[in-house]
Amino acid sequence: MRGYILEVVGVVVGIVTRGNKFLVERRRWDETIDPEIVCLLAGHVKPNEDMEDALKREMMEELGIQVNDMKFVCKNFYVASNDERQHAYCYIVTDYEGEPVCKAAQEIFWEDNIENLSLEVDKKTVRKMRELQEE
Repeated sequence: MRGYILEVVGVVVGIVTRGNKFLVERRRWDETIDPEIVCLLAGHVKPNEDMEDALKREMMEELGIQVNDMKFVCKNFYVASNDERQHAYCYIVTDYEGEPVCKAAQEIFWEDNIENLSLEVDKKTVRKMRELQEE
């Protein structure tokens, strides 16, 4: 029997906060991966790209903000709706310039209730972020 290797891609997740709320997106209905879910903002890491550089790029592309500082929260494994396997490197954005605007999703909005997130992995990430903020 032959073995095969399942590719795992790198993804960065940026958690932008305002008070006790965190920014989420409702993905477009025509997205290939996880259409129409409510989730944290994330994007793929390009080959040979540093995780922090990837997060800065993704936040500029998706929200139009310049990330000045971030703090690592956790690393998660996730299998997307198209069976893509992802290692998600999650960061809280601790300092940024600009006002977030919706550039890629159906909509973005501030959320305070973890239960309104569609993905268990995102709920876990926000819980971990809140634990770190309490330390």
